[in-house]
Amino acid sequence: MSHEPLYANGRALTLDKRVGKGGEGEVFSVSNLPGYAVKRYLNALAAEREPKIRALVASQLADSVPTVAFPCQVVENKQGKFVGFLMRLVDKHKEIHELQTPTSRQKHFPKADYRFIVRVALNVARVMAQLHAQGCVVGDINQRGILVSPEATVVLIDADSFQVNAGGRDWLCAVGVPEYTPPELQGKTLKAIVRTADHDAFGLAVCLFQLLCMDRHPFSGSYTGEGEMPLEKAIEEFRFAYSARATGMEPPPGTVRLKDFPASVHQLFEEAFSPANVGKRPAAADWVAAMQAFEGELRMCSRNKLHHYARHATECPWCRMESRYGRPLFLNSDYSRMHLAGGQRDARHGLVLDLAALMAAVNGVPLPGAISVPLPPVSAAPPPQDNARLLRLKRRALPVARGVGAALVPLAALGVYLGMPWFYGLALAALGLTPLGVKFSADRYLARHQQLCGEIVARVATLQQAAPLSRAIKVKAEIYEAVEQFRHLSTAFSQQAAEWDSERRTKQLDDHLVRQQIRRATLSRITTTDCATLASWGFTTALDIKQQNVRVVPGIGPIKSANLHTWLQELERGFSYRSAWTAVDHHQVRTRQNEILIKQQGMEERIKKSLSVFQSLALETDRWKNSVDSELTALFARLAQCEADIRCLGLKVPPRPPLNPIAAPTLASFQQAATIAQPAPVLCPRCQSPMVRRVARRGPGNGRAFWGCGRYPGCNGTRPI
Repeated sequence: MSHEPLYANGRALTLDKRVGKGGEGEVFSVSNLPGYAVKRYLNALAAEREPKIRALVASQLADSVPTVAFPCQVVENKQGKFVGFLMRLVDKHKEIHELQTPTSRQKHFPKADYRFIVRVALNVARVMAQLHAQGCVVGDINQRGILVSPEATVVLIDADSFQVNAGGRDWLCAVGVPEYTPPELQGKTLKAIVRTADHDAFGLAVCLFQLLCMDRHPFSGSYTGEGEMPLEKAIEEFRFAYSARATGMEPPPGTVRLKDFPASVHQLFEEAFSPANVGKRPAAADWVAAMQAFEGELRMCSRNKLHHYARHATECPWCRMESRYGRPLFLNSDYSRMHLAGGQRDARHGLVLDLAALMAAVNGVPLPGAISVPLPPVSAAPPPQDNARLLRLKRRALPVARGVGAALVPLAALGVYLGMPWFYGLALAALGLTPLGVKFSADRYLARHQQLCGEIVARVATLQQAAPLSRAIKVKAEIYEAVEQFRHLSTAFSQQAAEWDSERRTKQLDDHLVRQQIRRATLSRITTTDCATLASWGFTTALDIKQQNVRVVPGIGPIKSANLHTWLQELERGFSYRSAWTAVDHHQVRTRQNEILIKQQGMEERIKKSLSVFQSLALETDRWKNSVDSELTALFARLAQCEADIRCLGLKVPPRPPLNPIAAPTLASFQQAATIAQPAPVLCPRCQSPMVRRVARRGPGNGRAFWGCGRYPGCNGTRPI
């Protein structure tokens, strides 16, 4: 990314990626100055902003209040023209509304419980108190200007709009958000108004109320009078919806109540939003003391370990809210102890389980795309071993020894010729020939190098196969499958009433036929013996005649079979369908839904266990990526020693084998394997449609399981299990 050269105190700045953009300009990180960012104004605004920014920089507020991103240096272009300022880079923080809103909190702060929220509220009050102690006023308090980290620390941004006294004059805040503007300033032009810490106190109280009360605004509720009550008008008229005062407003149903908080917090909210306290609202320091006390007296809910609330409260407000809205307010980071909204049942889908939040938590865990084994750090080459040095000396001395030996052989021959005893000559010749047969080979070092390379490759392959990443992806695929099955169960739960309604006529007819016993009917040519035989084959009622082929019964030929079916048809013609639902119908639907609930509970346990395993494997994967195997380290050390010995011998060191990462398995590979592993469906012997497992309710096989055609009652095919 190319930018115009910019400078701060004569130092060139290299702008990196853009981290923010607003109506006044853009914010860029600085690659050659880590931890800092540049706000560059639009050209039309730069000249207007310059005097205030230079005054802020000269006041050194950036050093006095490090929790606020104040301008710390003026930024100019190459021509020395003012373009913006340098400030602290606020990284890995989210805007505060991402925390106070339950749905976004589960995505951006999945580990946050109510203790975390109270700690953030305390830190917001602390930052505001530090700012006011320096004589500054925020003025434009809003959700976008307060950032929160995963560690609950708080930083204020957009400090160039704050009201400050610097350079001998007041620099005013010209903007404000109506939801955080106090009643006395509602509807007024703010450019020329000198703000006070008391004005900030109102906005701070609104911010803390929203944070502590799950994003509820203190002036938003039901108006008990006539007409509409817009939020800005409610603020202007001091209509605090949760107040004990008569404000003509009622809070929304299912929300928190002021009595859910300690008396000190309750009182501060009343004072902050009361017309009697304009000019003397609770200061930020008062909120710091109250939040510290509140944090110290939080207790854990006996029904949900994620819920923490004031010790004096008579009930858990979060259980009350979850019961009202049917969804969890907090996402459990300890998946093995996940709680499901007070065990609530949803009338449409059965068991309540926030699958979107769960999948957000699962997908939010980063997993590498390849399995790369951590290699030992490169260290200085070791010195060659003594045996390698000795071999090098011998190899160097060998040519000299061979030259001397070559001279001794003719000398021995000459000595024998001149009269030397032959055995002396023979010994001298043997001594000369000895160096000619000596060989010093370095092949064993090269073979050792090849062996070590093979062992390293094998060890890396073993480590890659044992890497926890594959298991983590497999468990993630299992979670996907379990969640999908839970969705199917939820869909099936919602369809039970409609399915039962579509089956009611058939069920009523079946109930009518099952009450008609063959033994009690007057049937032509059907004797008592025939009745006993039919019963032995499972034919005792008219329904059995309908569902099975009676011709399989010995002694029941075409005529008797026809008589039985004629009787069945007469019973069907005499059947009267009752269209109005009865208590029995509702009971049947509840029974079916209860069976699905049991399956949902089992699937919930499976999801919780899988999530716990997945979390552990994700942590294990992070540790594995940064841990070096001791056996691999030892192999690399031996390989380095072998290479040092080879270099000592003056030989070329063979290249090391490539240790490339292998691609991590995909979710699809495990899901496909799971699909392949599923048993083949049982097919109906009559129509070849898939069969479903059923349980006999009546007859000799009462209580026994069997396969029944999925097209029943269109097809009555059965198979034994």
